[in-house]
Amino acid sequence: MDFCGKLILAPLAGITDTTFRRLCRECGAGVVVTEMVSAKGLLMQPARSMRYLEFDPAERPIGAQLFGAVPEEIGEAAAAIAELGFDFVDINMGCPVRKVTGGGSGAALLSDSSLCGRIVSEAVRQSRIPVTAKIRSGFAKGSECFLEVAEEAFSAGAAAVTLHPRTRNQMFSGDADWSQIARLKAAFPDRVVIGNGDVRRPGDAARMVAETGCDAVMIGRAALGNPWIFGEDFGTGHPAFPTPSPESRRALILRHGAEVFARHGAIGIVEMRKHLAWYSRGIPGAASFRAELVRVASFEAFRDAVERLF
Repeated sequence: MDFCGKLILAPLAGITDTTFRRLCRECGAGVVVTEMVSAKGLLMQPARSMRYLEFDPAERPIGAQLFGAVPEEIGEAAAAIAELGFDFVDINMGCPVRKVTGGGSGAALLSDSSLCGRIVSEAVRQSRIPVTAKIRSGFAKGSECFLEVAEEAFSAGAAAVTLHPRTRNQMFSGDADWSQIARLKAAFPDRVVIGNGDVRRPGDAARMVAETGCDAVMIGRAALGNPWIFGEDFGTGHPAFPTPSPESRRALILRHGAEVFARHGAIGIVEMRKHLAWYSRGIPGAASFRAELVRVASFEAFRDAVERLF
């Protein structure tokens, strides 16, 4: 699978469901990834995990992200992902959240680069679809190990490695150290390296490529409330699509809510409150609007709120 030259939607827990992924694809994302799914959970309770793995063919190319710490479980889960028709499987080796690292998964794997290699190897062997890995710099400042982990992943057959150049202990604070992405690409010039971190505004993706030489750019938190960020021309940093008008913005937000409501009913509309908060950033009256969101509990209330503000 070709990741080069693409803007990629990062996996975001509780955010990158099928509706949001499809909207991002339509706004210019070249590749999308599901929110992370527990490999053990997928094997033990597949029906429960399937809600995270629902996708529409219009989202292709699409990957599913797995987390876990047991190579054999990751391998079996990756095979299940392939059976579901995904284009690739991504292994989470960078999630900093304690609930994940406490079980030895996510960023906790960075303390054992050989285990990372065995996990990728099993996923490659059992799934027979491209396997990628998303990593961080290391667990803590002074113990950066991204080069060693990437070496293990690539040697095990990874099609690409995504680096978020912060340590686990940094969480999302401070600045992402793009020089580490440059070091990773310099170390593996013939392999696909994807940069991630602090791509927040138009031009940032093109600047990351220019400064680091990475092959693709993954965008996560900056897409919240702003799927239009993927409309940037990857090569120039200029918009590839016209700037959306207020009317088209409103139409996309209403469609987002309508599709979530159709899939999940009133619970989905409650879930849309966070999206409305993100969509409203920077708009006059947004502060009072966000205070009203606790009362948005039906599609009619959602539609009225959107039409009033946007």
